[in-house]
Amino acid sequence: MNAATRTRPSTRSTGLAATFEDERYAWTRRTSTRRAGVLAEVVLLAAMVVVALLAAVEALPLVPSVVVWTAGFLLFIPLRAVVNLGVRGVFDRRAATLDEVQRTMRDASSAAVNPLRVALGLVAVAAAVAVALHAPVPTQGYAVGFGLWFATWLLSTWHLAWTLPSEDD
Repeated sequence: MNAATRTRPSTRSTGLAATFEDERYAWTRRTSTRRAGVLAEVVLLAAMVVVALLAAVEALPLVPSVVVWTAGFLLFIPLRAVVNLGVRGVFDRRAATLDEVQRTMRDASSAAVNPLRVALGLVAVAAAVAVALHAPVPTQGYAVGFGLWFATWLLSTWHLAWTLPSEDD
């Protein structure tokens, strides 16, 4: 960093941006890899919401549901890494580290899913309240709401990963 101007040298990528630009992860940028990662994340998150619902209606004991949620989030970490590397982390990086094309893709993807994000967010709140009011253990309702809210946070990345052409093409 240049102390006088408080700017970073632009000749090399550093930190998080360097990780996302690293060619070791080029395999994650194939369309098939990104789509498989998105599908796996969606299925895993949906399964976790279903487990919380089953626990809320006492069809599944509480302890196994907590174990499933813990295992689910541990499985989610590498899936998230694959999808995020596939879109070069455009939603996690500062705007200054993105080029114009990356900023445009990020903004277009966010705009495309915004109405769905708002609707799913409202469904998440309504589901959390409804399940918490009727479940013997209110935390299961919160788990349902969290799972749905978490999906709203992921929608932009999922959209971009699904629609972005492969860099090999």
